[in-house]
Amino acid sequence: MNITDHMILWIWILTSVKASILYTAVVRGKVALPCDISSPSADDSAALILWYKDDSAQPIYTLDARRGNVDHAHQASSPELESRAYFNMINRPAFLQLDPVKEDDAGEYRCRVDFHKARTVNTVITLKVIVPSGEPVITDSQGQKLKGLIGPVNEGDSLELTCQVAGGKPRPSLTWWREYTLLDDDYIFISEDVVKNTLKITELKRHDLLAILTCQASNNNITVPSSCAVTLDLNVKPVEVKIHPYQRPLSADSEVNMTCTSNGSRPAAKITWWKGKKQLQHARESINRAGVSTSMLTFVPSVDDNGKFLTCRAENPLISNSVIEDGWKLQIYFPPQVALHLKNLPIAGEIQEGNDVYLECSIRSNPWIHSISWQFEGMDIKTNLVSGIMITNQTLVIQSVQLSHKGHFTCSASNDEGLGVSNKIYINVKYAPQCQTEQKTTFGVAKQETVRVSCSLVADPADVTFSWMFNSSTKQSGDIRYSSNKTHSVAIYTPKTDNDYGTMLCWGINDVGIQRKPCVFTILPAGV
Repeated sequence: MNITDHMILWIWILTSVKASILYTAVVRGKVALPCDISSPSADDSAALILWYKDDSAQPIYTLDARRGNVDHAHQASSPELESRAYFNMINRPAFLQLDPVKEDDAGEYRCRVDFHKARTVNTVITLKVIVPSGEPVITDSQGQKLKGLIGPVNEGDSLELTCQVAGGKPRPSLTWWREYTLLDDDYIFISEDVVKNTLKITELKRHDLLAILTCQASNNNITVPSSCAVTLDLNVKPVEVKIHPYQRPLSADSEVNMTCTSNGSRPAAKITWWKGKKQLQHARESINRAGVSTSMLTFVPSVDDNGKFLTCRAENPLISNSVIEDGWKLQIYFPPQVALHLKNLPIAGEIQEGNDVYLECSIRSNPWIHSISWQFEGMDIKTNLVSGIMITNQTLVIQSVQLSHKGHFTCSASNDEGLGVSNKIYINVKYAPQCQTEQKTTFGVAKQETVRVSCSLVADPADVTFSWMFNSSTKQSGDIRYSSNKTHSVAIYTPKTDNDYGTMLCWGINDVGIQRKPCVFTILPAGV
């Protein structure tokens, strides 16, 4: 150390020193380091102003007014400050401005003011220089860089975003924000100058649509934190689906137009119609500007659709398990469907005279019927106990069926949708043989003359076995020669004596039974 250095050190010790002041500046910014140059007395002024940095014995900035006024003093700076330094004496206190600030400017500064008369004053300032970090970089789970609009991703999925930033002095904090809400401040240092923060969202919600997620690096409260942001594009599920008109009865075979609307989905929901497990086709679909999906279905319900479920389903095809649905159990109105059948006999043709016949009218109807009627050969019939007809609800009873009941029976029922008429059942009454009316019953025959007596019966079945007998006041004989075919028989008879005149009886037997009353033919002498 030379003599000059010893003298400077000695002088500095003897002068007053103000306490150290801490100042903070940012690289590429500017800073004003204060130095009070005002004199304690009015007749005194600063003669020499020197700025020192750290332990340097040489001033980095000099203002020399020893030979003139301080306002016109000569200013000079060291090469390390170049043209970045300027001492401002207009403000009070005066200050040394550095613009722009460099990282190497950090350190301890001392401003020494020598007055013409007063003692020297030293101001010590500690300058802390902050180096902002670089711009954060956001990557996805595959390491791809992201910025601006990202996605789309699906509602319900998880999301992982990693943010890294390099540089900065001091090392910056790295945080995730959604608008003004802090999401994650759990960052780690993976190297000397790299900070990392991974944001994990376990399940995306629909309110995350177009959310702005910002990664922010900050190491000071002077400058705006450096940041990088992404905007989340999201596929979301439909939230509502509704059928119009809703839950009303439909008439069978009548065309009806139904509308289903769905909203809340992005992109717009795909709408499908279902009847039970079968998808209905040919619906017309449209989407408006608000993203509301509308589907119109022209539907012709059938009777068989009654009780089935009609469903409208809305789904975002890009999101699994996003189906929502609306529907109801179909109530189909239709005219009565009527079927007539025998209740106690399997075949109508097996009914025999004297049987009791039960006819059952089965009805399928919605809504239920308000009237039922019975017809015989197209004419309405009512309960008639004399004729053996009894009607109770959906059953018609014919007691001891007669030939007069042979014919076609139907039943019919009515509801608010119309009239339903059943099938026809033909009642074919089988009966024992009976004499056919309007046949010749009297024959005039001479003795030794042969006559052919014709006997015609009606019977069902027509396979008839005939019997003949002659009867008079004096004799009775079954020894009569005859021929027969089905329901017709011809007896050949020759009277020989007066005792051979009288009556001939003809009767038949079939599977139903024996003829109750025989046919009677009278044999008289010729000329009587």
